[in-house]
Amino acid sequence: MIGNTLVILVFVWDKKLLKKSYNMLILSLAISDILTAFLLITNPAFVLGDAFPYPTNHVLGDIFCRVIWSRVFLFQLVVFSAYICMALATERWYAIIKPYKYRGTFNQKRTLVYIFLVWLWSVFLCCTSLFEVAYVSSNSPNRRCKWQPYSPKQPVRGIIGIIQVFLKMVLPSLTMLFLFIHMVYKASKSTIASAESRAKLRGKMTRMVGAACIMLIVCFAPNQINYAMAMAGKTRLDTKLHHVLSLLVFVNSCLNPFIYGLSNKNYRHGYLKILFLVCPKGRGRQNRVNDGSALGACENVQDTSIRERNIEETLRRESQENNVQGTSIRERNTDETLKRESQENNVQGTSIRERNTDETLETESKENNV
Repeated sequence: MIGNTLVILVFVWDKKLLKKSYNMLILSLAISDILTAFLLITNPAFVLGDAFPYPTNHVLGDIFCRVIWSRVFLFQLVVFSAYICMALATERWYAIIKPYKYRGTFNQKRTLVYIFLVWLWSVFLCCTSLFEVAYVSSNSPNRRCKWQPYSPKQPVRGIIGIIQVFLKMVLPSLTMLFLFIHMVYKASKSTIASAESRAKLRGKMTRMVGAACIMLIVCFAPNQINYAMAMAGKTRLDTKLHHVLSLLVFVNSCLNPFIYGLSNKNYRHGYLKILFLVCPKGRGRQNRVNDGSALGACENVQDTSIRERNIEETLRRESQENNVQGTSIRERNTDETLKRESQENNVQGTSIRERNTDETLETESKENNV
C-alpha cells in the first residue's frame, strides 16, 4: 500500500505527467492496486480465516458469503488491472508501430473512456461469482459459506469455467504477449522509419510496461487455471492451495511500485524526493536535491518527450540528407543527358556539313563541265 501511495503522490506532485496517456493508465493501475491492498487487509476471510464469527441471520449470512467471503471485489480489481495492463501494452504498440495514429487514438478523453469501460467490463466478468457462493446454516458456525457452482452438470460447469478464465486471464495475457512480440519483430526491421521505433522499444517506459505485464501473467495464471479445474470438478476451491494461489494474485499489486522504481529512474527519483520531503531529516537535504543531485532528476520526468523530439530531428536530418543525395543524383543525370544531347548535336552537325560539302563539290563539278 505504501508503494502504490508513493506512485499516486508522484502524479499529485507533478500533475503535468497526466498529460501522457500511459501515465493516466499507470495512475489508474496504482489506484486499483491500493484498493486491492485495502480490501485484502480488511477482508475477514484472509485476516481471520474460518475463525471469523459468521452472521447467524440467514439473509445477512447470505450477503456476507456472496459479497465478502467470495472476495468478488478483490478479483474484480485484479481483472481490472489485467485489462489496464493490456491497454498499456496497446498504447506502447501504437507509439512504436503506428506513431502517426497515436495522438488520435490515445488522447486524454479517450483514455478516460477506456478506463471506465474496462471497469464496467471487469465488474461484468466477476459478478458471476456472486451466484456461485451460498450460505449453509446447517454447517458448523465457522464453515457456513460454501462454493456452489450454479450448474449441476459437470460439462456445463467446465465450459463456463473455460469461458470465464479465457475472458479474465487468457485474452488479456495473449493480447499483451502478441503486442510485445509484434513490436520486437517490427522494430527489428532495418528500415529508416524503424529508427524511432527501435528507440522507443528500448525506452524505459516500454520496459516498465513489459515487466508489469509479465509479472501480472505469472501471478494471475495459476489461480485461474486452478479455478477452471475446480469448475470442471477436478479440484476444489475452498482449499489451502486455492488460498495460496489467491494470495499470489494479490501479491502482484504490491510488486508494481517496485517494478516502476527499478525499471524507470524517473519514478525512482520521484519516490526518493517524496520520502525526503516527508522525512524530517530529509528536509535538510532538499537543497541538495534542488541543486542538481541525482534526486533532482525527477524534475525531468518529461525526458521521454525530449528523446522523441531528438528522434524526430534525427529522422528529419536523414530525410534532408536523402533529399540532398537525390538532388545530386538528379544533377548528375541532367549533366549526362546534356552531354549526350551535345554529342548527338555534334554528330548531326558534322553530317549536315558533310552533305553541304558534297553538294558544293557536285555543283562546282557541273559548272566546270559546262
